[in-house]
Amino acid sequence: MVLGDTGRNFAAGMSGGIAYVYDPKENFELRCNPSMVDVERLLPMDQQASENLHCDKYDEELLKHLVSEHHKRTGSLVAEKILAEWDLVRSKFVKVFPHEYRRALTELAQRNKSEREAA
Repeated sequence: MVLGDTGRNFAAGMSGGIAYVYDPKENFELRCNPSMVDVERLLPMDQQASENLHCDKYDEELLKHLVSEHHKRTGSLVAEKILAEWDLVRSKFVKVFPHEYRRALTELAQRNKSEREAA
């Protein structure tokens, strides 16, 4: 999770994990290296596909937890403002999702579904 500005080559070489970046100016894509990642707006829980869960949680759920923990541990005023205005600012976050990680999560979800159906 990134609540501040990023450098100009964010995600260069990123192949795993997910980054959530607060992008209130909506210009993050100009500073991101898209060769290995997709940059997506954060979706509300009811709109996120279940095969793309990270840590078995929806993005909104995981991100809100991370922002809350950050605020609790640091007293961050930025985090406090984000939490207070969550419904308005949630859409100002982007999700940086590596292509390889998406493929792995999709394959895992398909394998789990096949195993459940076979049982």
